[in-house]
Amino acid sequence: MKKTLLLLSALLVLPTSAQAHSVLEASIPAEGAVVTKQIEKIALDFSAGIEQGSTMSMTADGEAVDFSEVAVMDDQLIGTPAQELFDGSYIVEYAVLSEDGHPIEGTLAFELETGVTEQAAEEAEDQAAEQEVTDEAAAEESEVESEVTEEAAASEQAAPAEQSGSNTTLIIAGLAIVLLIGAVILMRKKR
Repeated sequence: MKKTLLLLSALLVLPTSAQAHSVLEASIPAEGAVVTKQIEKIALDFSAGIEQGSTMSMTADGEAVDFSEVAVMDDQLIGTPAQELFDGSYIVEYAVLSEDGHPIEGTLAFELETGVTEQAAEEAEDQAAEQEVTDEAAAEESEVESEVTEEAAASEQAAPAEQSGSNTTLIIAGLAIVLLIGAVILMRKKR
């Protein structure tokens, strides 16, 4: 009788503990999905709560893609990509720990087709870098022009003093020439 009660108790407890294991119920993006707009986060929804320390990683066409943050929120594991994702085949690998301590691992695959290729992104970065260099050169040119304008203004302020000195010299020289010519004419008349 004790064995029967013990066995019956064990049977009642087992289904409860088996239901406590978390399983992946849904995800954004969905398994096998072809996504046509940029992804800002990967969200994995589990059937029961998961513990802190659960992780995920992602590859695109076999190359690692970094997450800026991976967070556990009750029964969700959310990963935020560190940079814009390029078109390609993605695989998300997850390793979570359910509330009952049972580890669960799995993968999620999807395709990204937004028209953003790595080459196009590199070209956009190159154009942005060229524009930045052009903007810096224009700023430096503007700064040089400003300095030249300031120097010219300072020079113009000094010029009137120099010009007045030059004008005085020219007037004196002109008077001297007029006097010299007048003296020559007077001497010729006396002869």
